[in-house]
Amino acid sequence: MNKKSLLFKSVLLLIVLITLSGLAHAQYSYEYVGGTARPTFLVGSLPPDNDSNDSKLQIDVFGGGWGSNNTGVTTYYVGNRGGLVIHQVTNGNACGNFTIKAYANPNGNTDIYIVNTTDWSAYSIKSCKLGNGGGSQLQSIVQQAPVGTDVTPAVLPVMITDANGNIALNTYDSKGYKFAVNGSAIATSMTVKLNSAWPDYVFKKDYQLPSLQDVKTYIDQNQHLPETPSAQQIAKDGLNLGEMNKLQMKKIEELTLYLIEKDTEINEQKVTNNKLQEQINQLNKKLELLINKIK
Repeated sequence: MNKKSLLFKSVLLLIVLITLSGLAHAQYSYEYVGGTARPTFLVGSLPPDNDSNDSKLQIDVFGGGWGSNNTGVTTYYVGNRGGLVIHQVTNGNACGNFTIKAYANPNGNTDIYIVNTTDWSAYSIKSCKLGNGGGSQLQSIVQQAPVGTDVTPAVLPVMITDANGNIALNTYDSKGYKFAVNGSAIATSMTVKLNSAWPDYVFKKDYQLPSLQDVKTYIDQNQHLPETPSAQQIAKDGLNLGEMNKLQMKKIEELTLYLIEKDTEINEQKVTNNKLQEQINQLNKKLELLINKIK
């Protein structure tokens, strides 16, 4: 066998091995379609929490219920070094037909289970284990009751989506918003496009500017500006940035009109004061003349 033929066969064998490995990891190894039973499935075990434990589990659950809308994939990432942690990512339609549980096995390991939580569930499970020098290994899924003590930590919802295309970060509930973040967020730029008119109509001639006395009366009665949400509303519903920017701009434009109005009044008052001062000066001169004549 010449060197070129040997090299070709070696490369071909490597490609086949890589392809078979990929196919093995892509396949779901267990399918469950049930009725009113509530089974539990052992999907993998992690060694004890110590410095030599580099094992991790990635568990994918496709589907959920019998309904055609249960088409999402939930992935759990599980590690047990420096404390047991479980992160969850759900793409597609989030489903509540199952959950993840961790049990401290008397043998020292931590067993991970997928637990069926509702009737009429239908899903497929795939579990892959990484670590302990064995490479990445597809785990066997076994239906069995949990053994040991429940040690399930709080699961961190890294990202959750639903059937309406809503996305939630660090929370399970998007509250109906297209994008919900439980925590701080930062951006170098953000544009808010409003569906309502920007308040430049305030500067139109037919705009009815409220009197300052009316504004004062409203503030005295409500302890906030007209048209703006109260502290109680903000605490309950949050702050709509687009609408608040629009309201703030409206108040700024109204304030500008008030300032222009007051500036006009002040200038008119200055003219009046100057005229009065001239009259006073003329009267003073006449008074001096009269006094001089009397002397």
